[in-house]
Amino acid sequence: MSHADEVITDVNRRRVRARAHDDSFTIAWDYPGRTLLEVRILRSSERFAGSADDGVAEGQEPVYQDVTGSFRESGLAADKPYFYTVFARESGGEWVRWEEYSLPCEPKTGRSQFARLWNEGARVRLCLLLCLGLTSAFLMTMPGAVRASGSAAKSGDKATSTAGAAAATAAAQADPSVAAVLNGKGATVDKATPWGATAGQPAGYRLEYRWPAESATSVNEEWPLLRSDASAPQPPYDSTDYRIRATDVSGLQVDVLLDGSRVVQVMPTDGETEFVLKEQTWPPFSWVPGFTSRPWVVAPVFIALAILLMVRAWLRSRAWNRRLPSMTRHDRQFITRVAVLMFLLAGFAWQFYEGWYAATGPTVGSGNAAGSLASLPLLLIPPGLFIAGLILELSAAPRRGSWALLALLAAAASAYFLAAAVTGATTNLNLSYYLLLAVLALIAIPRAFSAGKMGWSRNAAPRYG
Repeated sequence: MSHADEVITDVNRRRVRARAHDDSFTIAWDYPGRTLLEVRILRSSERFAGSADDGVAEGQEPVYQDVTGSFRESGLAADKPYFYTVFARESGGEWVRWEEYSLPCEPKTGRSQFARLWNEGARVRLCLLLCLGLTSAFLMTMPGAVRASGSAAKSGDKATSTAGAAAATAAAQADPSVAAVLNGKGATVDKATPWGATAGQPAGYRLEYRWPAESATSVNEEWPLLRSDASAPQPPYDSTDYRIRATDVSGLQVDVLLDGSRVVQVMPTDGETEFVLKEQTWPPFSWVPGFTSRPWVVAPVFIALAILLMVRAWLRSRAWNRRLPSMTRHDRQFITRVAVLMFLLAGFAWQFYEGWYAATGPTVGSGNAAGSLASLPLLLIPPGLFIAGLILELSAAPRRGSWALLALLAAAASAYFLAAAVTGATTNLNLSYYLLLAVLALIAIPRAFSAGKMGWSRNAAPRYG
């Protein structure tokens, strides 16, 4: 059935518009449906038509009858009233009254009722424009009034601002991790910007340090970062310690909360040189800096285990090396499969948590953030592989080819995220995906070589005898 067949024309469903000018009158209409409606318009200088069949005897003159979508009549007299009655019907059906329009005579101006309404609308628009103009003028005068009212307190605010910036600078340089980077670099405060002003006093200052390009350094520190999407710190100033590892650093941003002289955020910035971000990790990976700086150290272990599992699974799949079924072996298989299901569920939940934590947290430097559209496909691939593993593990069929494909995809994705962690910025996301997908590939390998059923059906239980 086509779309046109699904839309049936209804004579009672329509849209009619009319507009009058000085000496003309226009009517336009449309309606949904695949068949055309016949429209008849009667005109009179005395009254509206009683029915579509009224003629000259009733003072009605047919001025239109067709299936097109509009009617226009010009050359109307300004000192004569006009009454238009619009009827419509389906082919061969009964006439249905649609609309009635009247144009009373206005001998002084020659304007119709519709023109008068248009003029009223123009007056409304003129009033709106005047209101907007007055509002704009008021808003333009407000900055001057604010400047005038604040001029008396400018000198006091300047003294308070200087004292606050000095206190923030002292608190920043007293922080051991900040001092370790600034010492010996000839760093100076390039800018001190207040933020979080309440009751005329700033809550803290953002200090931007710069030092010469020849003193550009590398950093490997645990610094607090604010978990807020705002450009300036926002209450309650919750910070999380991130491990930041970067090279070619010649600028530093330090946010200091004046209440308690507490450093709430530290991050490298571009100064005389553009810094290169090597690592941005948070707990629990930030607790093991040796692994985050060299994530490839466990790759040989995964490769060796994969080779061992493939050889062992291939030998056990041969008829001459199959073991006789036993109750102990069956129990071990059941426990192993329960453990695999628990790992798949926990791995999927961990991926979701790390993705959410990365998308809602701060990002140092540029590149694809976890919440950007370009990163979305990369974030969806690992959870999709885990869902596929859950489906295959709960299936009653062996599906050896599907397990083999899953092992191949998981290994390839694990290698990709390892490469991303080594060549780009190391984060909890690519480390989690790298480790979890490698384990998923190890789980899928023996199932790809299995000759028997791997499902949960009763037929999969071994026989004893």
